[in-house]
Amino acid sequence: MGYYSEVYIAVPKKDEAELDAIMNKHDLLESDSEYGDYKFEKSNHTQRWKDFDKNRKIIEKSIDLVIYEAPSLKWYAEYDDVKEIDSFIQEKQHFDFLDYKSGGRTMVCVGEDNEVHSHIGDYWDVFKVYTKVEVI
Repeated sequence: MGYYSEVYIAVPKKDEAELDAIMNKHDLLESDSEYGDYKFEKSNHTQRWKDFDKNRKIIEKSIDLVIYEAPSLKWYAEYDDVKEIDSFIQEKQHFDFLDYKSGGRTMVCVGEDNEVHSHIGDYWDVFKVYTKVEVI
């Protein structure tokens, strides 16, 4: 058995190839196999925000991100694949919205109990985590 997590990762588009190489090394990217639920799906996302220039004029800013989502993974810190991905994300984990070119990497893991059990970087700048109650 074990504890499964939903894992969400965001990296600037420029970092996609490097993270894909790590994911492919550990066979973690989605394929057409029957085990697709245990792998990451990718999507593109543009993060947008407003800022002020030196003349206090509002300017639109954005950064292109790649989002990796996996709905059901065993994500334990002692696993080699998790160590390598965590290390990659930690290298550049902060988004600097004042300097849109710098970008950042972030990750958040939500457990079966709907609690954030681990994260790297400022995930709340990209992801919103909610708990939902449903009547079954």
